Amino acid sequence: MRHAPLLIAALVLSAVAWGSTDERLIDQFGHPVPPSELSGRWLLVYFGYSQCPDFCPMALTRMTEVLTQLGGDGKALLPIFVTLDPAHDTPLVLRRYAAHFSPRLRALTGTPAALADAARTFGVPWTKSSTGGGLDHGVFMYLLAPDGTLAEQFHPQTSAAAIAQRVRADLQGIHR
Repeated sequence: MRHAPLLIAALVLSAVAWGSTDERLIDQFGHPVPPSELSGRWLLVYFGYSQCPDFCPMALTRMTEVLTQLGGDGKALLPIFVTLDPAHDTPLVLRRYAAHFSPRLRALTGTPAALADAARTFGVPWTKSSTGGGLDHGVFMYLLAPDGTLAEQFHPQTSAAAIAQRVRADLQGIHR
């Protein structure tokens, strides 16, 4: 697994996030996400949107299964869902959506510029779908280490058990 220099700073410490409060990423409770809440923590991140008919619910269900399988070992892990559809995915919509998966899930929205910057940082491709009102988007899940480096990138067909095993090894400092 390659360890790209993908910094958390790019998610919330970017020039966009340093702007006025209305340009920051905010969570499902409408609270701005300060850099201190994400830096120095293990993050399991997925990008999508709440009206996604397939990949997003499957990925967030898998993320929830990973948290369950990790049990107490996963306390250091913060699961994050970042919307790519801020026009629809308001904090209230995200609060209801996240509640279907895990009470630990942190769902983030923000300005289109802030979200585009976050997606670009992770290399997440996304466009408006040419076949309807949805979005075509990347489907990988990302594990970020506390220093902001990309520790793992999980394909959508990776099982929850395999993800949990790899995350547990990373959390415990066991590197392959």
